[in-house]
Amino acid sequence: MRKEASKNAWKQLYDITLKLDKLEPWNYLGDTQLVTIQLKDREEPVFCSVMGKFSGERGIAVFDGVEGLGDFYMILGSEEGDLPAQYLMDEHSSLTCFWGSMMNVPDEQRKVIDELDIRFKTISDWIYFVSYKKGYKPYQLDEDEVALLIETYENLYMAVEAVRQGELNPEIEQAEGIVRRYNTENDTWEMFVKEIPEAEKEFPSVMLEDQELKDELKNQKQIDLEVILDFTYLPVMVEGEEEGERPKNPLLFMAYDNTDGGVITMDILEEGDDEISRTLGFFISFVQQNGRMKTIKARNPWIFGALEDICEYCSVDLVYDPVEIMDQVIEEVVSQL
Repeated sequence: MRKEASKNAWKQLYDITLKLDKLEPWNYLGDTQLVTIQLKDREEPVFCSVMGKFSGERGIAVFDGVEGLGDFYMILGSEEGDLPAQYLMDEHSSLTCFWGSMMNVPDEQRKVIDELDIRFKTISDWIYFVSYKKGYKPYQLDEDEVALLIETYENLYMAVEAVRQGELNPEIEQAEGIVRRYNTENDTWEMFVKEIPEAEKEFPSVMLEDQELKDELKNQKQIDLEVILDFTYLPVMVEGEEEGERPKNPLLFMAYDNTDGGVITMDILEEGDDEISRTLGFFISFVQQNGRMKTIKARNPWIFGALEDICEYCSVDLVYDPVEIMDQVIEEVVSQL
């Protein structure tokens, strides 16, 4: 069950964030120069990306663990890929602090700021926090998330101060970041410059184990049809069953007939469903009813994880493609909501 952070916890978070603000960390670290912090009593580190050195849009994003690191690199590589930027934002998880316009501050965060009677330098220097979580709408930080950021920012402050004082000098050209970790053997914190760790977002791949079903699909006639498959998050909220529960972000699966034009199927994933099962389920059902399509085009890695094995077995071409036509189709769908 969700627990809201106390007024005192929010005060602690704003106190340490305002201390970081005075250091202007974006003057010393680029957004790719991750600060890796191994906190006490946590198995995996958190990774901090300080934004603003090059873009001017100031912020601090905290990614939790190896999975979070994969999310960081997924977003970092967005300009080189074909997945829509909004999809990637809805797909990732992070705790992000923004420096921005008062007009962008969510209502719940504004209530916290007013209650703490915090004043900012200008209307463009308000500080606010957003919790991003895959499958859910961006939302207010809860009790555990506020506690995690307090501990993280206290250590991030020490790392930035060390860079500011010249004690550490990570080189962006050498892809260097900072590691700060607690040494349990001598009960001290240590910091050093280290090459930034790399990680790819992991998308599981599956193999259909039912050999009888695989053979049934393989023996279906092949039809001259090209199908495009895609996922998109819809810009609507689905409220939770309990009051105060985080709203869910509906994920839409779509199959499009790229030979004759027209949507084959379009539905929202239900509770307990996931991208892999929905994609594989569509393939099985469609082939059983209509025959094997000649080609499937997609840009979403979940689709490739679901279909690579079965498409190869059934001699269906599975092709990576920007599928730009889907952006138009999705835009039309969203306009009707």
